[in-house]
Amino acid sequence: MANNYNGFLIKFNNTVLPNNILLSYYSIPNQRLETSAERDSLGELQRDTLSNFKSSITFTTHILHLNEKIQLQNIINSSMINSVQRKCFITYWNDETNSYYTGYFYIPDITFTVIDADADDIEYSPIEIELIEY
Repeated sequence: MANNYNGFLIKFNNTVLPNNILLSYYSIPNQRLETSAERDSLGELQRDTLSNFKSSITFTTHILHLNEKIQLQNIINSSMINSVQRKCFITYWNDETNSYYTGYFYIPDITFTVIDADADDIEYSPIEIELIEY
């Protein structure tokens, strides 16, 4: 059986997000989208499913210091097609097909929680980032 994995889970434009920054990573690949789903007069489910599937990805970082958070933001920003919409161009590992796919995703609002701050540094709780395919 061929193994298509190239050592990364997600790449923002041409920049790989280092796996060691990740605390967790999960995806819902190839979500089916329906134009309609209803029961007929016999109670049988009738579904009209679109042929183009959409994926969503969520990852959480380890605890990060300010410089690490800025590095993460720079990686993400390298893929921004539209910063107002937070529209990114990414390549991701698709666990349903065991191969890589490339697409456009948007990033909903991100919460940054400070654990500690002093005169020289800020320490952040793990940061969760969600990506939803267009």
